[in-house]
Amino acid sequence: MRKSNIDNLWSLGFMRICMANFLLFASLYILFPVLPAVMVSRLGISTVQVGSMFLVFAVGMFLVGPFHAYLGDAYKRKHVLVYSTFVMLAATMGYLFADTFTKLLLLAAVQGGAFGLAATAGITVAIDITNSPRRSAGNMTYALAARLGMLVGVGVGIWMFHLKGFSMVVYLSALCGIFSILFALRVYVAFRAPIGVGRCNIDRFLLSRAWLPALNVVLIAFVPGVVIPIIKDGDYSATFFLVVLVILTVPLTKIFVKLSQHCQRGTANTTCHLAMETGILIGIAVCCFLSNNIELYSMFEDGSSIEKPHFYVDFQLIYKIIGVGIIVALLFYFLLTRPYYKRRRVR
Repeated sequence: MRKSNIDNLWSLGFMRICMANFLLFASLYILFPVLPAVMVSRLGISTVQVGSMFLVFAVGMFLVGPFHAYLGDAYKRKHVLVYSTFVMLAATMGYLFADTFTKLLLLAAVQGGAFGLAATAGITVAIDITNSPRRSAGNMTYALAARLGMLVGVGVGIWMFHLKGFSMVVYLSALCGIFSILFALRVYVAFRAPIGVGRCNIDRFLLSRAWLPALNVVLIAFVPGVVIPIIKDGDYSATFFLVVLVILTVPLTKIFVKLSQHCQRGTANTTCHLAMETGILIGIAVCCFLSNNIELYSMFEDGSSIEKPHFYVDFQLIYKIIGVGIIVALLFYFLLTRPYYKRRRVR
């Protein structure tokens, strides 16, 4: 009989699903640093409007969440991961053809929903192929792969944008998504009989006992989210905040895992993932909102027709917001989250 996991955490299947997760997040974050300026330039919309697309993306993630448990039970979880990634890629390619604000919001909603399903399905697949004694380490490693994908995606997206323009950024994002699908297809997941999960399940989507740490994670992730749109325009020092988020991923994931019962491990990881993504998306939206009255123009390199729109923000204001965000997040952790975690942890 073929085995889906071994005692060693680093089985071939686990490495493949981690690589699929890395590429999934890289595919998404390749777009995020350049989308705001490009969409404002192409569609003639305000930066407030383009900021709202990231909030719509977040809403899309939450709208599909309650149905994930049913889909993962009724169908193969690996198939949910693959098909939702494919839908996300279709929405990604749609950005090349978006010509109205309504279409932009629709694409963001579809992409957000598909990404939410793919990320959540990937979490359950990673748990399924990992032996029980190694699952805590597996959860944290899998989450770290996602954040490394975020970090690499932001850097590669900005590099490709300056080198070849927005179209090539979209193509590269799609290519990463395709390779993510290929890695996921190569993961063997043992058959699990359906348990008859209801179509809509909030308790299998969000871990209620982790609501306070989730709010703290939103505050923490908000800070790197604010800087993502400004890295493209030369403030590369802001990448420091993304690196900090990568470093914090393991201890933050550990908090959620230790607050969950044995059968709630997937829900705990999903809650941490959603909180982190929500904070980042809110941060990007706030940065766009603060750029509402800033001039936006297009630059053309000599001898090329590559459009490179830029928008400018008040960097002093941005860093004041970052400073306040850091202070609030730290106070929240030491005064509320840490005592709550010590009282409520079950592992």
